[in-house]
Amino acid sequence: MEDLPQDLLTTLELAPSVTLTDLVLALVTSVVLNFALAWLYIRTHGGYSYSKSFVQAIVLVGLIVSLIMIVIGSEIARAFALVGAMSIVRFRTPVKDSRDLVFIFAAIAVGMAAGTGFHLYAAIFTGFLGAVLLGFHLLKFGDLDHRSYVLKLSLQPQDKEAVAEICRQHCRHFAVVSISRAGDDAATEDVVYEIELKPRTSYDDFVEQLRSKINPQSINLLVGEGAVNV
Repeated sequence: MEDLPQDLLTTLELAPSVTLTDLVLALVTSVVLNFALAWLYIRTHGGYSYSKSFVQAIVLVGLIVSLIMIVIGSEIARAFALVGAMSIVRFRTPVKDSRDLVFIFAAIAVGMAAGTGFHLYAAIFTGFLGAVLLGFHLLKFGDLDHRSYVLKLSLQPQDKEAVAEICRQHCRHFAVVSISRAGDDAATEDVVYEIELKPRTSYDDFVEQLRSKINPQSINLLVGEGAVNV
């Protein structure tokens, strides 16, 4: 019975069991590995939805998770207290690309591993994930092999047959999507085509052919890239 107060004090002790060296090592490991993840994100990113703040968030999320894991340790009470504290925070930031969500989860995983002392596992995971991501990027894994574009021309009505002839030479398939005029007696028409270029024809060469033979008032070529997102 006389040992009970001492046992109770030991159970309720709030001082962390991690040393300052462990804390610094966990934070440094998390920062270094999440910097590597952020670099991989920059290196393999595609499209226009790049965000500098998101790249910084990858590093900061991993760092914060590391400290959270150190504070929680093996204390169930602290874990429930953290869940209660985080439940009042509402995150409404939309994620435009599912790949961004993958990097956030990766940063959380690295932060958890670093905070719980699994530094080697965190490094192996980061290296393996980096190799997979670079492989996807270099091999263009998942890219669709198509060369479809939307072409909009402002030209004179009599030039449409010349445009069709150029399309027959350089396109595997083409079709008129719409024709519009500014007025009934307008001298020019806005014609929209859906085209698919031949494998050895670049869209620069195709546009140059249109400029040299037709010379329309304007040329708008919408490039259909699968990685573009806004």
